[in-house]
Order: sequence, then C-alpha cells, then structure tokens
Amino acid sequence: MQHKSHLIVMIFSLMLIMILMPACAKMVAQTAPPDKASQEDDTAERARLEEERLQKEAQERELRAAKIKFMYEDIYFTNGSYALTPEAKEILMRKAEWLRAHSDISVIIEGHTDERGSKEYNFALGDRRAGAVKSFLLKEGIATERLIAVSCGQEKPIDPAKTKTAREKNRRVHFVIE
Repeated sequence: MQHKSHLIVMIFSLMLIMILMPACAKMVAQTAPPDKASQEDDTAERARLEEERLQKEAQERELRAAKIKFMYEDIYFTNGSYALTPEAKEILMRKAEWLRAHSDISVIIEGHTDERGSKEYNFALGDRRAGAVKSFLLKEGIATERLIAVSCGQEKPIDPAKTKTAREKNRRVHFVIE
C-alpha cells in the first residue's frame, strides 16, 4: 500500500512538472531582453521626447522674457498732459504688434502721476493717460476685452523723491500682464 501511495505521489509530481514547464518557458520568453532594434527605437523615442521638452522650456523662457520686457517699457508724459509723444506712439506700435502675436494675453494699463496736485486731479489725470494708451491700442486692432485701463494717480510712485527727475519717472503708464 505504501508503494502505491509513493507511485501516486510520483505520478502526480510528474503531471505537475509537465503542466508547469510550458508556463515557465513562456515566462522566460517574456523576460528575454528586447532585441537591438527595439532598444534603438526606445532610445530614439526618449531622445525625441527630451528634445521636445527642452524646446518647450526654451519657448516658455522666451515668452517670460518677452512679457517682462513688455511690462517694463513704460510710456512717459509731460507735466499735466495725457497726450502721446511720438516716442510713446512708437513704443505702443511695438506693443500692439506683440499683442497681436500673443492673442491670449490681456493687459492692465495703469495710469500714474507725480505727487503734485490733489488726489482727485491726479486720479483723473492717471485715468486719462491710461485711456489715451488704451484708445491707441484699440485703434491698432487690439480687442477691448484684452485691455483694462486703471488709474493709480499718485499712489504708486516708481521714485518717491520730490525731485524733477523723480517726477518725470512717475508721470507714466505702466503695463501689467494678467
């Protein structure tokens, strides 16, 4: 009887081995290293994706730099005036061209004054300065919903000194990209 049970165990073991061997062979085949052509394709794809990533980062850096340049090129005015000078119009032409090329960008146009005059007068003058710039950009084809004109009056001087040079710096329109 003992001999029979050993024989059954052996037969059962042999059957188990026969069943599992093909499965093991498949596992080995699946984990075999990829062929050289496949590796080259993977390497080329990784290199292409890395190149795309680097190009996208470069474009984003260029756009950030262009935005900064756009925002920090102010328009200046003479004392008590909101008339655009020839130099201001030239700058605004470049800004309009840039805005046409970047149609997804909106701008806040801030009108500023120096500290002379009442707060009310300076807010009104700042508003007229921002309005003059907005009107110019509208005439150049920039959509009104992309332009917001606000007055800061004398509240945000770029130079708080009470000198002629400081006052000239403060009589401006400044741009903020949203």
